[in-house]
Amino acid sequence: MIRLMERWGKYWVIYYGFFLAVLALLLARYWYALDWQDESAIPFLAAIFGVSAGTALTITIIAEVLGRMVLLIPAAVRKLKAEGAAEANRKWRAWLERKAAAERDGLPFAEPPPG
Repeated sequence: MIRLMERWGKYWVIYYGFFLAVLALLLARYWYALDWQDESAIPFLAAIFGVSAGTALTITIIAEVLGRMVLLIPAAVRKLKAEGAAEANRKWRAWLERKAAAERDGLPFAEPPPG
């Protein structure tokens, strides 16, 4: 559980930061529109808290997805480069084996090298 908290800790910081920022913006914008004389302000405040929580959660999810993309894209590129190099090496080895076999058997070898 502690490892999970350490892993997701940065996202909680992002979430609460955006939650408080959006909450402060909405409260500052609608503070004077609230009717404090009766209980009609309670649903409006609940809506402000709900919108703030939803907005903060959306921003946090977007930040997490973008963060993963930033980490995963370079790894995928490195993997594709390694696979491409391995495929090129395999083609060269096969070509060299065919050339050596032709020379060993005294046959002409006119196949162009790969690539």
